[in-house]
Amino acid sequence: MNLRHLETYFHFCRFLSVSKTAEFLHITQPAVSQQLRGFEDECGVKLFYRYGGAYRLTETGEELFLLAKSAFARVEQIEAALEKARKATTQILRIGTTKAYARTDMPDLIAQFQNEFPRVQVKLSEGNSAELLVRLRNRKEDLVVVARTEYDAEFKAIPFARAEFVLVTRPDHPLAERAPISVVSLSGEPLIIREQGSGSRNAILKKLREFGVTPSVVVESESLPFILAYIARRMGVSFILSHEIEGELAAGKLKQIDLKEGNIDFYADIVVRRSEPMSVPMRHFLEIAKKGRGQEDQ
Repeated sequence: MNLRHLETYFHFCRFLSVSKTAEFLHITQPAVSQQLRGFEDECGVKLFYRYGGAYRLTETGEELFLLAKSAFARVEQIEAALEKARKATTQILRIGTTKAYARTDMPDLIAQFQNEFPRVQVKLSEGNSAELLVRLRNRKEDLVVVARTEYDAEFKAIPFARAEFVLVTRPDHPLAERAPISVVSLSGEPLIIREQGSGSRNAILKKLREFGVTPSVVVESESLPFILAYIARRMGVSFILSHEIEGELAAGKLKQIDLKEGNIDFYADIVVRRSEPMSVPMRHFLEIAKKGRGQEDQ
């Protein structure tokens, strides 16, 4: 069945006028007449006739009109539902990110995104990687930026960034005078580290375990300012992402301790729900993120 002809027939039944149907559909009267004849031929039965200078529907034509009316009402409901969904998904973009990237990368990325798409409101929330994945699963976030891990099958990960953890302490700390040192030298050393659930914490402890190192964790904190203040009191060492402390290193407030085995690589991903189509803002944000960040090869 030709749906365009059905639509023409439906509106013809509403008006019972070729001229009004043509005006409503913005086509010519001959085009309406041609489509009506084609539709009637396709159906193989008489649907309407002229009587006393006016059009009337046959019994079958009336029945078909009622069915078409119901069908097109459903189409209108579908279009309304889609429009509502488009408005809901295109006006707000919910992003969850770790605190490190909230301080460093996100301001520039979101500023660029909103320069290109000013009508989209961005809602940014912070948390550790474990918390953010739970929020994504519960649909409280559209996408999250987290430390790379083994993801559940319901998630899809897009590589976002590679960074390095560097070991730092106060310039007058004894380890600073011995650099470079081996990772095994950290066994039993007082270590300030991020809280449980942090991807940073997991990446650091995993690397240390590869060398059989068990540090003495003296403080756990989700706050970088607290960690820096604690280091300033000569209370230990900490692994921190290099791009988070460029200013402190340049000012001589912190001293990087070089490791013979090299710094700890850290990878972050943008994660979305695999089974759900991405909204237009999500796709645009990913495009901007890919252009703005160096991507490792898959």
